[in-house]
Amino acid sequence: MFKRTLIATAVIAAACASTTTSANTSTSAFFDDSTVSGGVYNMTRIRDRQPNGSEHFAENIHHSTTMVGLNFSSGLVGGVFGIDLGAHGTWDMWNSGSSQWSEFSLVDDKNKIKDGFTINRANVKLDFDVFKARAGYIQPSGPGVLGVNWSFMPGTYRGAEGVYSANGLTIAYMWADEYKNPWNYDMEKMTRNDAVTDKDDNVITKATEIDYVQSLGASYAFGNGYSVLGAWGEGEDFVDLYKFKLAKDGEGFNVSYHFYGMNDRDDKEDSLNNIYDGLTYQHVLMSKFNKDNWTFRAEATYTIAKGKQGNFVVRPTGYNGGFGKSNGAYEVWWDSRSDFNHNEEKAVFLGATYDFDHGWSAGASFAYGWDGKSNDTKVTTEKLKEIAYNLDVGYTFQSGQLKGASVKAHYTIYDLETDVNSWSTAFPNAFRDERDLKISFAMPFSF
Repeated sequence: MFKRTLIATAVIAAACASTTTSANTSTSAFFDDSTVSGGVYNMTRIRDRQPNGSEHFAENIHHSTTMVGLNFSSGLVGGVFGIDLGAHGTWDMWNSGSSQWSEFSLVDDKNKIKDGFTINRANVKLDFDVFKARAGYIQPSGPGVLGVNWSFMPGTYRGAEGVYSANGLTIAYMWADEYKNPWNYDMEKMTRNDAVTDKDDNVITKATEIDYVQSLGASYAFGNGYSVLGAWGEGEDFVDLYKFKLAKDGEGFNVSYHFYGMNDRDDKEDSLNNIYDGLTYQHVLMSKFNKDNWTFRAEATYTIAKGKQGNFVVRPTGYNGGFGKSNGAYEVWWDSRSDFNHNEEKAVFLGATYDFDHGWSAGASFAYGWDGKSNDTKVTTEKLKEIAYNLDVGYTFQSGQLKGASVKAHYTIYDLETDVNSWSTAFPNAFRDERDLKISFAMPFSF
């Protein structure tokens, strides 16, 4: 459960702040400058996958989940102190019994769907103009290597962050010791896997706690559309993370180069934590162009991920620390099912969207990955090849009670061209063919 100490700290700090000025002024600043925002959301999803050994599709995720989110951000008492609070709740409207749980429904500690509410933000904040700090249950806000998992709501770290920003330069440091993704109720210690022996000398895998993760990053905007970002971080005594970004923002276009890197700290050949052989990394090129009602995207990645894990993931706990147990500041989002991130894999993404005005938009995109190297030649020596085709249709309400609300449909046809089973040791992050339909509704509000 959320530990009460940090909540108490938030309350005490806000109370102490009130002593810096008169009671009336404090109350006025705290409430009069506050904002309340949130939204009502729904995700309905029909995802089918080919089971191993079959050419037919079977139900994988079938559900419709409604979510409500609410955020409170106070004004600054004495121009310095404030608090932020946020929570969300889910109601599973229907979920087929043979489906796996989605990443939108709240689940209990047995990964069983359990409707209810959870806190996703509770922190004190300090604002000294060029320097801002937050402590409690937070999401990263400055340049760095830490990120969160998302549904409609973000995941949450327990920690603190300080951000300095002036004259185009931004420097941020963040430290955290617990995390929860948006589909879990409770904060948890972050972990890695270790091999230990039981009382009968059998080797077993045990989750070992990581005491902290941390990130230090800086970015600089040159004032002519160019910007640069560099960051380092770590999962304590486990992995180091690196990020570099060079971007150019112009009138009607954005172009950027990204480098993401990871390196584990364990060189023992038989260790579970020796997940990579040397530095693993990914090069990324991203571009977006706007012309009249059209938006075009062209992106490409190249991955090197030698070692046991066989694919690249930007997290301070990696896959080794468990699914959804942390996340990194990764900007690539193709919404094409696969991560296209196996060792030596090259991948491209091309997309176009047209805005019809009056709220309607439609688009199509294509993702293709090839040349991924098998991580287990006993399974296959064939190179990985995977393709995804996407169609998008969206509408934003222009008037009436639903003005500003939007409905979007996204359909993906994903084909794994390489003849291997899902999650094989040859390609640990690849799965068989899928057909995936997502229909989402979002109605944000603020007052």
